[in-house]
Amino acid sequence: MVRRRISALLLFLLLLPCTVMAVQLGDRLQSFNQQDMDGKTINMDEIIGKKPVMLVFWASWCPSCKTEVPKVNRLKEQYQSQGMEFIGINIGFNDSLKRARKFIKKTKMDYPVVFDSSNDITKRYLVRGVPTIIVADSEGIVQYKHYGVPEISAENFKLLQGAAQ
Repeated sequence: MVRRRISALLLFLLLLPCTVMAVQLGDRLQSFNQQDMDGKTINMDEIIGKKPVMLVFWASWCPSCKTEVPKVNRLKEQYQSQGMEFIGINIGFNDSLKRARKFIKKTKMDYPVVFDSSNDITKRYLVRGVPTIIVADSEGIVQYKHYGVPEISAENFKLLQGAAQ
């Protein structure tokens, strides 16, 4: 019990100094360039401002993250062929590559995942809990940031595509 409280406090303190750089609704996504867990490079400069994107921040120890994976998989199945990008980001806090890989396999996560071992991406986006979902439109502007996967209707998707049309 004490250990969990200390871990939670450390996570809070780790993320606290980044408030200035935090990405909120209406802000532009911030760039990062990192290899995913399959060794492919994800360069956000090639995505931001070109197509809608969903960033899914998660951890293997997060029970709610398990229930969100099928929802993201369904959205990916529906919208990736229309140009939307889906990227998972394991926050790396109190996690390991081994546990993350096991989680990906067990939940059948069907989108690329970055393991944020240095917490750089997590800090930049001021993630305070998991799962945190960020959705940006084709101009790279954050339209959604919350704990949980949003419903995206065909009409909402057209709005996300906006400038790309």
